[in-house]
Amino acid sequence: MKDNESSLNMDKETQASIAEQTQMTDTDEAHHYAVDDNNAVDENNPDEATILDEQWQSLSQDWQSQPVEKTDIQALLKQTKRRTTWAKTCFALNILATAGLFISFFYGVMIGEFGTPWNLYLGGAGLMSLIFVYYEMKIRAKTWRQISDSPDQAIENALAGCESSMKYMSLTKWSCLPFGVLANWFVYSVGKEGDKPMLGALIFINVFIAVMFLITELIHRKRKKEFKELNAKISNL
Repeated sequence: MKDNESSLNMDKETQASIAEQTQMTDTDEAHHYAVDDNNAVDENNPDEATILDEQWQSLSQDWQSQPVEKTDIQALLKQTKRRTTWAKTCFALNILATAGLFISFFYGVMIGEFGTPWNLYLGGAGLMSLIFVYYEMKIRAKTWRQISDSPDQAIENALAGCESSMKYMSLTKWSCLPFGVLANWFVYSVGKEGDKPMLGALIFINVFIAVMFLITELIHRKRKKEFKELNAKISNL
């Protein structure tokens, strides 16, 4: 009986040892598999990063190849061309107005029927208009030589057009002062010479000059804003 009990105790101890060894073996295998899984993830990470980079490059190329930019460039070219045509038209009209003032002045002096206020006004206005056209030509000519129809220079051409427009608007605003003084003097002189009421004419002349100045100022501010936005586009290229 004692031998049997001893044998049973040994068997129990042996079974416990085998069970413990089996548990340790299972734990080691689980740890081994976990390490292998981690290594597999680590080994796949470079491939995943490469795939993400390729996808990002593909998306960037697709975004850059969208037709929106081309449409904007074409619209910008058309806008610059339209403004250049309008500027040339204004320049031609100013030349015609200056020529008309001088022709009227010489005609009035020759026939001697307009009177002193008219002759002085026509002569003074013609001289001021000539100075205005001279500076306008200096502003516009440089820009017109630079502007082209090349899409590669669309933003640069638009910048040059905006800068030219800003200078022209500034010139127009400053010219309101001498023209306003001359016009007020003319209305006063004609009214005094003909003994006519001058208040209505003076109000009309000054309101007209003020409105012209205000419109020019609004356009000047708009061109400044466009110029700033175009500069920002160039800096982001």
